[in-house]
Amino acid sequence: MRILVTGTSGRIGGALAAHLAERGHTVYGLDVVAPSADVPLDRFVVGSLLDLDALDAALEGADAVAHLAALMTWHPQDNPRLFETNVTGTFQLLQMAKTRPISRFVFASSGEVYPELNPQVLPITETHPTRPNSAYGMTKLLGEEMVRCIAQQTGLSYTILRFSHTQSADELLDPASFFSGPRFYVNAKLRQLQNLPTSHPIEKTIQALQAAARTNDGKEQHYISLDENGRVFRMGMCDVRDMCQGIELALTQDAAHNETFNIGSLESFSFDEAIMHLAQVTGLRVVRVNLSTTRYYYDTSVEKAMSVLGYSPQWDIRRMIDDASTRYQKHTT
Repeated sequence: MRILVTGTSGRIGGALAAHLAERGHTVYGLDVVAPSADVPLDRFVVGSLLDLDALDAALEGADAVAHLAALMTWHPQDNPRLFETNVTGTFQLLQMAKTRPISRFVFASSGEVYPELNPQVLPITETHPTRPNSAYGMTKLLGEEMVRCIAQQTGLSYTILRFSHTQSADELLDPASFFSGPRFYVNAKLRQLQNLPTSHPIEKTIQALQAAARTNDGKEQHYISLDENGRVFRMGMCDVRDMCQGIELALTQDAAHNETFNIGSLESFSFDEAIMHLAQVTGLRVVRVNLSTTRYYYDTSVEKAMSVLGYSPQWDIRRMIDDASTRYQKHTT
C-alpha cells in the first residue's frame, strides 16, 4: 500500500513511517519541516496543510492517508492557529483526497473530544458523549465531523482514531520532554505553569510546587500528583509503538471501514506506583504535591479496537520505564 502520513516530523508520525516501511508499505510524508534523516520515506513534501500545491504533490499516487498533522496547544493565544491548522487544514486535505482513489482515510482524533479529563462515566468508550472543553478538543471534534460528512457525500472510506495520551518510552526519563517533563518532574511542571495565563488554581499550584522545590534546593525531583482532596492521579499512557500498531490496523483492515475507535493502553496507571518505579531508574527524590489545576483520573476502554481490529497493546507504563532504562544504559556504556 502507498500511504501518505501527514505530520511525519512528529513523534508519532516518524515512528509510524518507520513501522509501515518495515512492513513493506511505500510511505510518503508531508510536514512543515523535514523529518530526521532516519525516518524512512519514499517521498517527502515540505509544506503545510494550507498549501494546496504541497497537498497535491503529497497525495500523488497515494492509496491511503494517515492524517496525523495537527497543532497541539492549550494556550489561549494559539486558538486562531489551532483552528487554521486543525480545521481549515484538515478540510483542505479532505477536499483534495476525495478526488483521488484513496482506499482509506485515517483521521487522528483525540480523547479530548470526550474529554477524558472530565468523564461522565467510566470506562470511557466510543459511545461516551463528546463535549470538549478545550479549543484543541473542539478542533478535533470538528475534524471528525468533517471526515464523516465528506465520506457520506463521496463514499470515501474512513476510520477515526481517538488517541489516548501517547509517549515514546525515552521521554519518560527526560525532564525536558514536552509531556513527560511537566507530568513527572517538579521544575518542569513549574516552568509549564509559569508560561500559562495566570489564574487562582495555577497560582496555588505554583506555590505548592515551589515549596516542594525548596525542600531539595531547587534540584529536579519527581512528584506524585494528587488533587486537593489527596486523591492520587490515574490515567492511561499509550506507547508510540502500540499506537503505530493501531494506526496500521485502521489503514489495512476491512473491519475499520467507517468506524471510530479509541486507541491507547490496555489499562490506566496510578501515579504513585509509576513514579516510584521511575525513581528507581533515575535516582531522583520523590515528593507528593497537591495540585489545584486539572486533575487526571480516568480509564479509557480499547475493547472495541481489540475485538474488531485485533489491536493488542503490549507496553504498560512499567515496561516502558524498564525499556527506556535499558536503552539509556546501553547508550552510556
